[in-house]
Amino acid sequence: MGCAPASGASPAEEGRPTPEPARSLVVWGGGSASLARARHGEGAEVVAWPGADISALVRADVPVRPLEAVIGEEGLAAAEAAARKWARLWGRVPLLDGKSFRDLVEWRETSLLWLAEAFIRRETAGPCCARLAEVALRLLEVTRADEVDAAGLGRWEAVVLSRACTARGVLLHGPTPVPRAVPSTTSGRRRLTRALARVFAPSSPPPIPEPTTVTGGAEAAPMLVVPPRKSDAQMLGPLLEAAAADLGMPAVVVSFEDLARWETRRVEQAVSEAETLLRERRTQLRDAPGLHESYTHRGVGFADLARNDLDMILLGRLPAAVRMLEAAVELLSGPARPAVVLLSGGGRDDRRAFVAASAAAGVPAVGVHPAPVGPEEADRADGGPRAAATLVWEPDSDPAPAVTRLREAVRARVGAE
Repeated sequence: MGCAPASGASPAEEGRPTPEPARSLVVWGGGSASLARARHGEGAEVVAWPGADISALVRADVPVRPLEAVIGEEGLAAAEAAARKWARLWGRVPLLDGKSFRDLVEWRETSLLWLAEAFIRRETAGPCCARLAEVALRLLEVTRADEVDAAGLGRWEAVVLSRACTARGVLLHGPTPVPRAVPSTTSGRRRLTRALARVFAPSSPPPIPEPTTVTGGAEAAPMLVVPPRKSDAQMLGPLLEAAAADLGMPAVVVSFEDLARWETRRVEQAVSEAETLLRERRTQLRDAPGLHESYTHRGVGFADLARNDLDMILLGRLPAAVRMLEAAVELLSGPARPAVVLLSGGGRDDRRAFVAASAAAGVPAVGVHPAPVGPEEADRADGGPRAAATLVWEPDSDPAPAVTRLREAVRARVGAE
């Protein structure tokens, strides 16, 4: 007859495996060191969130490792890749009745998404939250934590860490952080400025400026050069003189900053129509389940944190993109219609807006870069506006190879037409 185990017997003596002690983690963002000191005394590892002031921990003699050292370069690279991937794919996933954001914001037979990709990646909350989610998940995976205490984190970091713990089945001690949306940059002052612009817009566009090159045929269609600022065209001087002489066309400079001069009443009417369409899309998408589901990364949701993104895109960036596109169409469709457009510098979204306008006006656009462009800055062949060619030319270098490439691009376009 078996005997019951004596009182106080260990699990091993009862025939059960000894449970492993919980792996405890303190994620430190600042404040008093008392929690970290107490939890470290119980065996917890203390990890400092990026940017945290660890002086209190040093004074309390609490060992701490920076998060960057814990997840390593691979983890940091994965976080940046997660932000880029989320921003790239978000506009392509179904949001409403099987249609993606790309499908819902078409204008002039192209999607306005292509004119806002850099804005979405750099200015909205979605990619930032995806980056935070990947950092939090990597931290939990590397440390194999079973329980977490968070101290002194910012509101959004605390919310994302809490949800990463839920996704990983990790116990988070303390109260659940209250989510609050990342503030929007859309303002009423911008709307007032646009209303005044409609009142004072000219009825017809101004003439294009005088040529900046001394070579090129006086009666030939000009080569339009579009740098960020007019002064930036000075660096292109040798290239423009060589191109003007080779192609037999004068070079005319209109910068992105100058483009407002071509915001005519027709442009203002087009922007008003676009704003009406975009406000309708905002109403349709605001409470759509597909929109909420799109704001997630590896099981960590953040739609509530990024709920201002839709206004920033639909009421902020896209109307500005339409304004630039339509003003560029006005410029390119005037009496002195250019034969080719050279786009030098500027942001990718603005370049794409000008490329889309060039396509609408039937004028080939060619990009000029001082060095080979990387995959993030290249105008990808994924359905968005594409330049007819890309020239690589460094100031003070021989312009002949770039001019040859430009000549080939112009002749190929003329031949195709």
